Amino acid sequence: MKKKQTAPKKTDAKASKKPASKKVAVNESASEETASTSEESPVDESQVEASTELEIPVEDEQLATKSKGRDNSTFKYNGADFKKGPLVRQIISDHVAANKGITYKKLKESFPDELLRRFGVFQDEDTARELSGARDRYFFKPEHLIKLKDKTIAVCNQWTAANIRPFLQAAKQLGYKIK
Repeated sequence: MKKKQTAPKKTDAKASKKPASKKVAVNESASEETASTSEESPVDESQVEASTELEIPVEDEQLATKSKGRDNSTFKYNGADFKKGPLVRQIISDHVAANKGITYKKLKESFPDELLRRFGVFQDEDTARELSGARDRYFFKPEHLIKLKDKTIAVCNQWTAANIRPFLQAAKQLGYKIK
């Protein structure tokens, strides 16, 4: 990567109205290896510093350094606290227990795939393994699989604060009390 040396910028009246900015050093060690293997280099390597300064507006820097982190919110159901995935698994399990002999089709009517677009709330075990790929996106432990009249299902564990809302509404309409 070629590096150009530039003269410092002149400030004028328009520039003073811009938000404050902060200079940040960026390490370009990955590009140093590429530059050193190049036979022709128009820039004298002794004059190039290991890092380059970039101006980033303070507002953008604050957004960039803000950590998104995981949403570890819990819900109260039947006197116990549950995180999102285990809550869904417990409600599905309770619904199956309350409706002895429920079929896969009937359970899909109560909790359709539209409640969780990409993976569906639950799938039969074989379909869930196919959809998961290399990463388990369903609860596959033997104690977490739920046996129905006609199939064994796995409940999806890919829940976020936003995509769990439709499921919670469906569960509340079926009479489940979740806080």
